[in-house]
Amino acid sequence: MPNRNRLYINIIVMCAVLTAINLVFAKSADLFDPLLDVADLVQKQYVTEVKEEDMVSGAINGMLHELDPYSEYIPAVDLAKFEKQLHGDYEGIGIGVDMQDGRLVVISPFEGSPAHKAGMRSGDIIIEVDGQSTKGWSITKATDHLTGKANTQVVVKVMHKEGTEETLSITRQKIHIPSTRGWRHNTVDGHWDYMLDEESKIGYIRVSQFVSDTVKEFDTVVKSLQEKQMKALILDLRSNPGGLLDAAVEMVDHLVSQGTIVSTRGAHSKEKKWEAKAEGTFPHFHLVVLVDQYSASASEVVSGALKDHNRAVIVGKRTWGKGSVQKVIRLNSSGDTVKLTTDHYYLPGGRCVHKLPGAETWGVEPDIIQSLDMKKLDALQELMGKLLDTVEIDKKVTPEQAREKDLLLSQQQAQSLFSLDDQLDQAVKQCKGQLRTRPGLESITEMVAE
Repeated sequence: MPNRNRLYINIIVMCAVLTAINLVFAKSADLFDPLLDVADLVQKQYVTEVKEEDMVSGAINGMLHELDPYSEYIPAVDLAKFEKQLHGDYEGIGIGVDMQDGRLVVISPFEGSPAHKAGMRSGDIIIEVDGQSTKGWSITKATDHLTGKANTQVVVKVMHKEGTEETLSITRQKIHIPSTRGWRHNTVDGHWDYMLDEESKIGYIRVSQFVSDTVKEFDTVVKSLQEKQMKALILDLRSNPGGLLDAAVEMVDHLVSQGTIVSTRGAHSKEKKWEAKAEGTFPHFHLVVLVDQYSASASEVVSGALKDHNRAVIVGKRTWGKGSVQKVIRLNSSGDTVKLTTDHYYLPGGRCVHKLPGAETWGVEPDIIQSLDMKKLDALQELMGKLLDTVEIDKKVTPEQAREKDLLLSQQQAQSLFSLDDQLDQAVKQCKGQLRTRPGLESITEMVAE
């Protein structure tokens, strides 16, 4: 090609690129003109002086909060505080919170925590913290105000589901909630009792959250139950706010031998899949999973994957619908950080876990829909308090007398629990129905209704 022609082509390409750049800048200028105009107006006419950095922070957070409740902007000065929430020691009141319709909602007060003892309940709306309205707060800001040094006090005003308001004065403590527990403390040795029905060999494991040790604890309990000839297991994920995705994936992987467990994808990211493998899968036992409207995130991954793989019957209420993935991205220009939603979780059947705007379906729909009787709730909570309290061992009786006495007490407590907890009672019926009609079944293909 002649040099002159090549020069002409380069000039044409360069002109085209410059024109495109100019159009982009012109469009951007038009787009941001109203923002600059409002900022100028605030600086010149607002009733009090406003710092420029506060306006910038507010504008960015406003943009991110329009996207979803989980995306937010963390200025560099607040970064250490934010990272402490993720990795530091946890001292606070012991609750899981989320956003719903722009309001801070308690997903779960952890059992035995200061919040639980003060009377905070799942579904409570946090209206004020130390006299400050929580309107417009992010989850990070709420966590920052609710956590603090042990033995310090925080005053929280909540609205209960029935519409009544209550102000709770709560003393912060070091929070250590075991991620797995049984249905009661055994009066013989004080340890957790995981065999719910000794005659039918039905085990029970409650998982309150998914942390690094959850699967290790779960595996240990399952193996101990199998040594006692467990035939069916109830996995209780009610009011479980979630936690580590890796822990949820690993738990499912120990219960199914092949296939997709969960996948993530977004508009600007490639699909990522987590697959089950045969190695490490438990031998078959019948499985029922309990969920409710406060089961969220990782607990939805577990229950949804087990349902889609026909590995478990799901009993309870439709789950919360928190299935989004956030990435923490450092801005090179300022050192500030953005927590940005980049992907959604998808169950093996292709359903999105997250409750998207306008969606009619979300989360995990139970196979057996079962509610709790609210009239029994106070009596249930009183009984649960007795079952979960650490017991004192009676040293005046012989071990044989202690075991006999505890067996009778266990049967009485279990019957009382079934009469008050309709969801647990239904789960037990499902287990017994499976054991009666399909004792040798290798995989659950249909549910048993009683």
